[in-house]
Amino acid sequence: MKCPSFCLSLISLTILLACQNAKAPTKKAASPNYQPEDQQVSNFNFQVEPPAGWAMHDTIIEDLKYRVVLPPDSLDHDRPRISIVITSMHGREIDDYTTRNMDNLKATMEGVTLQERGAINISSISARWATYTREHNGVARDMIIYIIPVRGFAYVISGGANKGTITKYRILFDQLARSFKL
Repeated sequence: MKCPSFCLSLISLTILLACQNAKAPTKKAASPNYQPEDQQVSNFNFQVEPPAGWAMHDTIIEDLKYRVVLPPDSLDHDRPRISIVITSMHGREIDDYTTRNMDNLKATMEGVTLQERGAINISSISARWATYTREHNGVARDMIIYIIPVRGFAYVISGGANKGTITKYRILFDQLARSFKL
């Protein structure tokens, strides 16, 4: 992989998502995304369309599957990266899940500043996005996270680039997120 700190970022995100799910709410059968936990099965056979010239591959880190999308060498100076991981929503609605995710991100990782968040339609699914900045090992990054709820799971797409450069890549990150299909 091109960047060892990228692996650390993926692991940090995974820990964050796992920690935010520590207390599962009571089940809500009325939720369109609710399935009893013993019937939930994630589908790693999802599809996304990477930007032209970007490489995409699957990897396993800390026993979790990730899909990683890396730029061509010509763009690597800004260190844009995209990763996708699937986590259980533990019966939470998308807004509650997103709020807890962002609150835990800020509480558990130093140097995080939340910026904006909103809704986005991805493959006819009401998904959410949020932007934030973070500093890790002295490197400042601008980040965006897309959370796509499907049958009790969150397909979490994270995009990031060196601080001050994300505007060059935001359209590519949005296009990849909108191309998501199961």
